[in-house]
Amino acid sequence: MVWQGCGTISDVGTYICDPDAFFPDPACIRDAGADADAEPQAACEAQGGECVEIPDDSETPAGFWSQVPWAVWIGPAQDMPKGCPFVGGEQFKLYAGLTAPTMQCDPCECQKATGQCSGVPGSITIGAGMCGAVGVPSLPFDGVGGWDGSCTNANALPTGAECPPGSGVPCAQSITFSALPAPVNEKCDVKPSDIIKLGGTRITEWETGALACRSSLDTSLCGTGDQLCVPKVLYPYRQCIWQKGKHTKCPKPYNWELPRTMYPFQPKESRNCTACTCGAPQGGACVATLRLFDDGACGSEFHQRIVSSVDGACDVIFPAGRAMGGKAITDHAYIAGTCEAGGGEHIGEAIEDDENAVTFCCRESYIFAE
Repeated sequence: MVWQGCGTISDVGTYICDPDAFFPDPACIRDAGADADAEPQAACEAQGGECVEIPDDSETPAGFWSQVPWAVWIGPAQDMPKGCPFVGGEQFKLYAGLTAPTMQCDPCECQKATGQCSGVPGSITIGAGMCGAVGVPSLPFDGVGGWDGSCTNANALPTGAECPPGSGVPCAQSITFSALPAPVNEKCDVKPSDIIKLGGTRITEWETGALACRSSLDTSLCGTGDQLCVPKVLYPYRQCIWQKGKHTKCPKPYNWELPRTMYPFQPKESRNCTACTCGAPQGGACVATLRLFDDGACGSEFHQRIVSSVDGACDVIFPAGRAMGGKAITDHAYIAGTCEAGGGEHIGEAIEDDENAVTFCCRESYIFAE
């Protein structure tokens, strides 16, 4: 030890320290040196981090909690940052507070009904009296068996034919015909709908979002004790540990708030729209044109009228007693019925994906930088 007295002649002497003496000279007591944690803490802080405790999960249910905390942003889902502010990068984007209303399905629609029409009235008769007269003679005016409606002179009557013969009563005073055959092969096809085809419109919204960020800091900067070096973050970031699944208790000291269970953005989805259907057409009918001719070759038409599959009809022949040479049924057409649409109903639901749930446990976060 070197010493020098002030205000005297400079002198140098040697003093032997015995720091282990019962009353050692204060100058001889060893300095304890820097705090044991000061240098590691300083090394961590120099990198923008802080030393935090390793989680103590001895009192929590069995399971592995992450040992290295992540910086986790927690807040309204719509305000979630697009990326992490740390070099380590993004680990998770998870959510809580699911809003998933039932599927929005467009109403189903049916295309115009289609059907096929053919054939002739079941019977055509000529009456020797006005339409609706009772007890008057009548004559068949049908075509031959299997008649398809093309021109025919079957059962033709000459001009002046009397019923009964010699009575002076003209046969051809009215013509009555029954209904046409009903339509066949009627159907309604479903009107295409892109929304129904794609399964409708699904709305999925979350109230809360969590962005978990890894750190590139050397976690060992805090020494070999029970602390790790992690980024120092400010609210709404928190230092959090995590474990897969849903958990109700957090290890110390990451139990500042209740556990937060978060889920992937895509829920378990069973929402859908039922397939569209169309019932059988109702109210469809067939129509055609009945044509009457003076001659058997159907060259001189004197009367025509629309006949249908709905009901028969009767027309007056003028002048009475004229020749009934030929007839034809032409221009068949289908009058579309209407179809009742079915389907397009929302089914199923969307729920949180429990199989991929993650629970965060967090330390108290800083509001202001110290």
